[in-house]
Amino acid sequence: MSRRRRNPAQKWAGVGALAVAAVAAVLLLMLVIRLVSGALNLTRSKGPGTPDPQFAEPAEAVTRPPELNGEGAPGQMVDDPSAGWEQVDLTPVDKTADELGREEAAED
Repeated sequence: MSRRRRNPAQKWAGVGALAVAAVAAVLLLMLVIRLVSGALNLTRSKGPGTPDPQFAEPAEAVTRPPELNGEGAPGQMVDDPSAGWEQVDLTPVDKTADELGREEAAED
């Protein structure tokens, strides 16, 4: 019986296939680990954290009256438009309150 001789290229083909399979297994393991760690990071509570500056509320502008700042009294208007107004009591009807009162008493 004669022994069959192996071709040297077949020997290296098996080693190459084994190396490719090992690299594929390592890459697959890295992918699974990355997926699991990403899922765990999504479930983790991040707490208050830092606010996004895009959505930050503007700082409240605090102002003080001039008299509290020591600048004296507030400035007076030179031309007051309400100085010439007539202050009269206006009613929604043409009659005065006395006339309406007398009419109401007459009806009773």
